[in-house]
Amino acid sequence: MNTNKSLTVLTEIPTEEMQKVLIFIENANQIISEYFGVRTSFDIVICHGSWEMEIQVISRRREQPLQYDDTKSVAITDYHLKEIIIRYDVAKFGHYLHELIHGIISKNHSQQLREGLAWYFTLKLTERCRYVRPKYPSWIDNLYIYPVKKLAQIIGDDFLKDFALGNGVIQEDAFPSDVQELFLPEEFYYAKKRYHN
Repeated sequence: MNTNKSLTVLTEIPTEEMQKVLIFIENANQIISEYFGVRTSFDIVICHGSWEMEIQVISRRREQPLQYDDTKSVAITDYHLKEIIIRYDVAKFGHYLHELIHGIISKNHSQQLREGLAWYFTLKLTERCRYVRPKYPSWIDNLYIYPVKKLAQIIGDDFLKDFALGNGVIQEDAFPSDVQELFLPEEFYYAKKRYHN
């Protein structure tokens, strides 16, 4: 049973496709619940095509002029509105899992730490079924996954899981510099990464 607050479908979806969407959401929620002991309470918005996704991306931009940039986004999570937006026409199961993991990660973490944790746990939970993983560019490894893997090796998966949910505290300065950077304010982190790349 889906425990999300609501499921909004922005377009007409054929019955068999809607069944697939519901199965993906339920299975992703079940996997997350079994591993973390919680399910997301975020609303889920299902859209179709790049234009509907672009409208969702543009409407969520803060402090930036509205502009069209032909996003390739398959799915996004809006922590402010507590919404997960998924393009059902291109999303695979791994996209649903990844975004629903975002929905349980503590909002108190920096954006880059949330992203790293979501990627780390998406890959961990799909280890036995790699074919369901969402495709991602190699820079995701360097920016997010490698530092979180290093953090997991130091503190262990059980504590990392609790920490992701906001149930643990970490002394950031005790870790290597690439791990420490995950805790920086978002603007400083990305400015620093742009400067060094």
